[in-house]
Amino acid sequence: MMQIIFLFFTLVFADLGWAEGYRIVSLAPNTTEILFKLGLGKSIVAVDEYSNYPEEAKNIEKAGTFDKPDIEKIILLNPDYILVNAKFDTDKEVYLKKKGIKIIQVSPRTVESLCEDILKIGSLFNKEKEAAFIVNDINNRIKNLPRRSTGNRPKVFVQLFDDPLITVSSFVGDLIRLAGGENIAQDIKDDAGIFSIESLIDRNPDIIIVMGFSNKANFPKSINAVKNNRIYKDLNPDIFLRPGPRAIEAIEKFNRILYE
Repeated sequence: MMQIIFLFFTLVFADLGWAEGYRIVSLAPNTTEILFKLGLGKSIVAVDEYSNYPEEAKNIEKAGTFDKPDIEKIILLNPDYILVNAKFDTDKEVYLKKKGIKIIQVSPRTVESLCEDILKIGSLFNKEKEAAFIVNDINNRIKNLPRRSTGNRPKVFVQLFDDPLITVSSFVGDLIRLAGGENIAQDIKDDAGIFSIESLIDRNPDIIIVMGFSNKANFPKSINAVKNNRIYKDLNPDIFLRPGPRAIEAIEKFNRILYE
């Protein structure tokens, strides 16, 4: 009963112009963060279960997860747009599009493509100035990173899981590159993948960063990062793993770690 009442008032407030003329469902934490950064928080009528930033996102109606969206609730909320971070299930996408709902995919693999996505979303929702400000801030802060190596880039390995050993590629690798380092697993084809201990020993990272779903850090003692006590934990994975506006914070943190 309470859910029905909530949905009723959501629809009424939208008709009164409460949601700035747009009704948006965000089914990914990174798209939720982008929308809030653009000043579109009041237009969001539902988010996925993992959207926890900014604090206001925690109080928005939940519509399941990306792989298990609550289609019935989404239809009741009558959104104009659904933002996702990966290709939507074909059957669900066809069904939602028949309802007149537009689906926007935001899954950047580099910071440059993230900036392009922010500009596109800003243009779509009449937030061009806000989008340009965000992108300019990211680019200026990258240009003004305080520490850069003049020699070889520090080699970095990021651990997400320990058994099996899983690491990152693509977007996080680009964060490391922009910070002045080299991701030793950049050749992994997917965003994340299994990495062998043999490859870890052979590529011999200078720095190991443990984040995600494991706090274990049992690495061979022959690795430089172990010998020099350069294993870093207790980083907020949301900042590093979500391709959103806080990516610049991740780059700056990586930069401090690389050259401390």
